[in-house]
Amino acid sequence: MNKSRSSQKKNQKSQDPKSLRDIRIPVEPKIPQCEVCEEKKADFYCTKCEVHYCKACESELHTSSFLKKRHKEFISKEPYVSQEEIESKLCDKHNKELCLYCKDDNELICTKCYVTCRKNNHSILDLDEYSNEISKKIKIILNKIQNVEIQNNEIIQKSLELKNKFKIEIKELSNLIENQSNLLIQKIQKSKINHLNLLLKIGIISDTKFDNIMNRNEAKQESINETKKQIKILTKWKKDKKIIKLIRGSKEIFEKEEKEEREKERKKEQQRKREIQREKEKLEEIRILNQRKKEIEIQRSKEEFEEEFDPKMNHDNRIKLKNENKTVWNTSTWKYGRICGKKIYCRGKHQIKIKIDQFPNPENEENQIYLGVIKTENMENFIKNGDWEKTYYFKTWWNGKKIESEKWKEENGKLTFEKYPEEIYFKKNDIFTIFLDMEQKKISFKLNEKELGGWENLPEKVNFYTYIQYQKVEEKNQITII
Repeated sequence: MNKSRSSQKKNQKSQDPKSLRDIRIPVEPKIPQCEVCEEKKADFYCTKCEVHYCKACESELHTSSFLKKRHKEFISKEPYVSQEEIESKLCDKHNKELCLYCKDDNELICTKCYVTCRKNNHSILDLDEYSNEISKKIKIILNKIQNVEIQNNEIIQKSLELKNKFKIEIKELSNLIENQSNLLIQKIQKSKINHLNLLLKIGIISDTKFDNIMNRNEAKQESINETKKQIKILTKWKKDKKIIKLIRGSKEIFEKEEKEEREKERKKEQQRKREIQREKEKLEEIRILNQRKKEIEIQRSKEEFEEEFDPKMNHDNRIKLKNENKTVWNTSTWKYGRICGKKIYCRGKHQIKIKIDQFPNPENEENQIYLGVIKTENMENFIKNGDWEKTYYFKTWWNGKKIESEKWKEENGKLTFEKYPEEIYFKKNDIFTIFLDMEQKKISFKLNEKELGGWENLPEKVNFYTYIQYQKVEEKNQITII
């Protein structure tokens, strides 16, 4: 045994363990659950049954005298110590309890192993000393871990500070980009307005040039008239010359010369008239082209700007406007009024959204709001004379007993309408939407999320309009284009 101990000592690289991995510490196992009820902690372990029991289950299962006698010596009061664990706490060589620690062999030993180790002059510790030594080493390692953890926390804190700094910088950068984009959009809109103004100025200049050319033509005409007068004078002089030639006996020569001169004058006059006519035609073409350009630009500008009410298309100025002509309401003087929007719809798909700001009393036939579109060419007659030709609209009104909701249209003097089966009426803060598909020539209506159908076969160009009627002057009906 001494030889084996000495050989083991030679094979060891170092006598003391360098780290926790080199130290064999008996790990105290966790207390298992009762294997019968699986709810309580185990209080007993029967090595015969090889089962952990709580107090209740053990007393219930070992009730018979036979089991008590046969299993009594196999029941352990330390349920967390199984047979394998009990054996693991005994010396492999002497089957005795491990109660000491040999530093040279780096293992737990029993009292019999102690005699052999002392003969070999090994350093022996009792378990308390050994545990204190291990505790010191564990504290050193824990301190190192704590230092590493503190360093990690500092790194994490710095990372969080950098993250917050980056967030602030990103937010500032995004705000800067947003402000710059808004400024750019404003510049583009101003440039667009400037271009439109420039086109209008070009039209005015072309008109001025046209007037100047006409004035020059008048001046030329006066010059021509003056030339004609001079020709008359020369003709008279030629007549005098003819008399002289007749006197001299050269009548034929004089007539021939006179005929040639008349022919030359006639050709010159024809050429002059043709040039004046060509110049007039060119000027007329320029004037028509400029007028067409103006009409196209005006129409495009009306199509591109956002929808708003047109103060010029206000029935006797009965409707009041505010909010940059987006909001209209009734005045205290008139009972009803009509007003149209500025924008012309002739191509593409569009949505016109109207917010109901005030509609105080829907249950009165005199309190109504109509919303729809009208043919662009019929707007002026509609506003001035109340002609509803080519109108397509939705209305809700009180018939004296209940609220009726209908969609209407008037074409070629024929009035067509369809009633909705349920009551639909406007309330404060409702959103009414008009959908226009000018490619398919269709219109449809929607109140909040409720689809209300519509009409087909719209005219080529339409404008939005509203008709407001109310019961009392102190109760205002008010709508806003959004």
